[in-house]
Amino acid sequence: MRTEPNQNRIPIWDGRPSLLLARRFASGNATLLVILFLGVACLGCSRDGPPSEPIAEGGQLPLPTEELDVEEILPPATAESIEYPSVDQWADATPSQRARALRSFTQLKQRNVPVYPGPLLVEDDKQVQLQDAREVARRAIILWALALRAEGTPKQEVAALIDKADAWDSVSPSEREILQAAAIEPPMADALVWRLESLWVMLWALGHVEELRWPDDMCNVPRLVEIMRAQESDPAFIQEATLRGVDQILDAQDLTMRINWAIRETSLREQATIPLRLDWSGEVNWVPIAQCPGVGVTEERHHALNWLVQFLAPKNWDEVDTPT
Repeated sequence: MRTEPNQNRIPIWDGRPSLLLARRFASGNATLLVILFLGVACLGCSRDGPPSEPIAEGGQLPLPTEELDVEEILPPATAESIEYPSVDQWADATPSQRARALRSFTQLKQRNVPVYPGPLLVEDDKQVQLQDAREVARRAIILWALALRAEGTPKQEVAALIDKADAWDSVSPSEREILQAAAIEPPMADALVWRLESLWVMLWALGHVEELRWPDDMCNVPRLVEIMRAQESDPAFIQEATLRGVDQILDAQDLTMRINWAIRETSLREQATIPLRLDWSGEVNWVPIAQCPGVGVTEERHHALNWLVQFLAPKNWDEVDTPT
């Protein structure tokens, strides 16, 4: 993506949504999956890590146990205006890459999002070979199966979903291990919840979701559940799958990559704090990065979109990289 490697990039979030409640209610022959998001705690870009702290009474994120000097950890509330680079100076960029960057800048400027000053680019439209549409639909089923397993669905029932989709060849090594485990430990269950954000991207790419909104909060989980309950056993979901145009998917990848760069860069410069809604404009509401849901949402989107465009030709889902 970037024409010059970023030697200083380090992982900056390694947490989990700590506030997901998932329950299944049976009524006759119908099963309703109810997932309630009350908040999120996220810290790092690794997909493995220690469990997050439990939710505090009243549905609020847990506060640090040690006393903090707020003036020490938070930068000034009012952000300085960001200067955006001129894409005309990017000699190696194609016209479509320059135009795509400008479209991203239009959205980023609305929130004064910091940007890398040099040529940070996704591939040109003509250079990209998207995943096959049916493979994307199978990936959606796999991500859904993982979420169900994390929620407590018996592994035989989850395996039946993948069997019906003929998707076992698309299951990554780590996913296979999880799906075949006798039980899912709570830390792993929390980690798997993040896959809902990747699943949301797949549903968008397949046309079942209209848009990917600004990634400052978690996806519409009730809508996701509604879609997947209707599609999980329908052969047409895979057999008749079609994808959005490559231009739309690359636009989403470009914007997400730049937001992820801003998150990582800000975390290093601002003592692990971030604007709550990924909005650097006006009076910025700075919070410790562990209290910003957009960090986890952005990382999952970046992973999903890089998989969709086969960035660096990963062998499987586990090997997708999200450099900035």
